[in-house]
Amino acid sequence: MHAFVVPLTVFLAVVFAVSALGKLRSPDRGRASFAALRIPVRRPDTAAVALIAAEALVALGLVSTWGWLFIAFAAAAFLLTAGLLVVVIRAHRMGATDDCGCFGDWIPAAIGPRLITRNVMLTIASAGVLVSSILVQTLVGVPVGVPLAISSPMSVLPTVGALAAAALIAVATWATVRASAAPPAVSSAGDRGAGAVVVPATGEIVDLLAAGSRARLLLFVSPGCHACETSLTALRAAEDDLSGLVDLYVVQRAASGAADTSSAHALPRAARFALDVGGSLSANLGTGRATPVAALIGTDGLQAGPLAVGSDETTLLFDSIRALASNPPA
Repeated sequence: MHAFVVPLTVFLAVVFAVSALGKLRSPDRGRASFAALRIPVRRPDTAAVALIAAEALVALGLVSTWGWLFIAFAAAAFLLTAGLLVVVIRAHRMGATDDCGCFGDWIPAAIGPRLITRNVMLTIASAGVLVSSILVQTLVGVPVGVPLAISSPMSVLPTVGALAAAALIAVATWATVRASAAPPAVSSAGDRGAGAVVVPATGEIVDLLAAGSRARLLLFVSPGCHACETSLTALRAAEDDLSGLVDLYVVQRAASGAADTSSAHALPRAARFALDVGGSLSANLGTGRATPVAALIGTDGLQAGPLAVGSDETTLLFDSIRALASNPPA
């Protein structure tokens, strides 16, 4: 049974550790996750610190304890994964599509069916560890834990359990990666009106994928997205250099008929705010629902280079264009 429990336990410990470190290294220390998941908290700073501490403690406990203490940490892991599954389903039903911020900036994942699938697999994995360890402890009387398994000899029967655990881990990993992957573009940017957005400040409709005299740099953001604020901070730092080369647009998706037409973030001085009503621009560029995403559109109206996904890639794109402005090719 060790061969079944231990691989799942190590996998869950890694997931919790990455989640805690990802939140810890993000600019807001995971505070925006509560807003993205529509969880009302009076003190988001305290709640974020408590969540990071709980994830780190569970990760450590899963790999360092055995017996009933291990079962207690396995129960805590199940409560965390099941609780997150419930709040993600609730947020999805409320219409939320923001990045959940579950792993900080490391693995962006928009709230939706793919994220729900990922959390279902994580909940199943944690339930498998909890139930298996309880059965072994109560029926066989043998304590379970990673430290004990390291010193236990392997046999043919445990190998079968290891294979079953490996299969479950593979599916859970696939669901994790799939949740953060952006779907491919569904249509060509060359179609007339394919990039139409609304500029609330003037009320005009602008086609950002039409040919023009200047290139455009588009940054897609969403409300409650802490990684978006990181990208906007980088954009504000580089806007003086960037605005000399490209037109800057901060694009936010809006449902048709939405009453709120204001930006959810403080905008760079040189950027124009635009609403992607219905998500047609996002669909044509294949940005998916995860934010932030940046795209460079050439004067021919076509996308130049790949999409920059996440705060690290968008900042790198800004810096690359900024370097071009400082050192133009001969």
